[in-house]
Amino acid sequence: MQGPFSAPFLSLWTDLLTLLKAFGEIQDRLDPPRLVDYADRILPMARKLEATLSGVRGLDPVKPAEQILILSATQALQGAARFEESRAGAHQIMKAFQALRPIARSQEILYSVAGQSAEVSRFFIHPSHANDTTLLERLASGSESRQESSSQEADPDGRRGIIDMNNLRGKRGGYTLYVPEYYTPSQAWPLIVALHGGSGHGADFFWSWLREARSFGCILAAPSSLGRTWSLHTPALDAGSLNRMLSHISSNWNIDTKQILLTGISDGGTYAMLLSIVHQSPFTHYAPVAAAVHVLMNRSGVVEAPVRDIPIYQVHGGRDWMFPVASARAAAAALAKAGAKVVYSEIPDLSHNYPRDENEKILKWFHPRLFES
Repeated sequence: MQGPFSAPFLSLWTDLLTLLKAFGEIQDRLDPPRLVDYADRILPMARKLEATLSGVRGLDPVKPAEQILILSATQALQGAARFEESRAGAHQIMKAFQALRPIARSQEILYSVAGQSAEVSRFFIHPSHANDTTLLERLASGSESRQESSSQEADPDGRRGIIDMNNLRGKRGGYTLYVPEYYTPSQAWPLIVALHGGSGHGADFFWSWLREARSFGCILAAPSSLGRTWSLHTPALDAGSLNRMLSHISSNWNIDTKQILLTGISDGGTYAMLLSIVHQSPFTHYAPVAAAVHVLMNRSGVVEAPVRDIPIYQVHGGRDWMFPVASARAAAAALAKAGAKVVYSEIPDLSHNYPRDENEKILKWFHPRLFES
């Protein structure tokens, strides 16, 4: 492996990568009846990572990139420890969801060395592009030029890479932004806006879409709701925050206003659907996942809202324990009858969680030209 890590840290990287990949696979199909099986899978990986981490903690000197690796591994182990708590007791699934927060933080820390290591960068690339050396080189080259120019930038706008816009955990109403390292203002870029679920945070949900944004060439924004969840009963509250976000992004980066996707999980997906019927909505496509899409139906099961010709990619799990799949099917049928351009994707083994493996299909529907060679 070529990169910023000395020999003793290569094992730490390997063990961390193994654990993060396992969490990624579990996260894609997080199902309450399987929590003990998941925990059994995670435990030996976590113990191995913990032993390797203990072995390098006393080494001196440690390179800055290696210190980043230590911090990332520490966060991953916190996630594994929290996941252990989901084995038994009350609110098991909520404990499992909470365990994923340190995993997001682990990735956030790790990403800071992606520009220095092809192997780390590859972890943040969609599997279909894992061996795309041209993409890796473009990402690395863009990262290097960004680092060289950062000290000269008095104005933070116009930057590339991951940018925090007042979205630190514990704060509400900000957003996390990703602008591809190879961004150039000479072309208009599609924008993905990804909304977290109830009690979630944009800085965490951001990682559900980063691989696709990096690999296929999209700008990504993951906002946080003003309250614990999106303002479903008073949609204008969070809509104002989203409009300010869009205004700021489009003022500083070249956005293709005909290709703005609004997607979201659970409450985020429900809120996306509520915004789809707002007059002159800035969004062009909608992809609700595990959401209460049936909120647009009246008591007779009819969608009377103005949805004609609205492109909607609706994703729902056959094992969803919060919003039964029957309601999702009914909503899809009612939307289609009302004239919406609906694609309904039902995943039989999906519970109430976000399936990252559906992202590529959503993108092909949203912007087919991204896949043209």
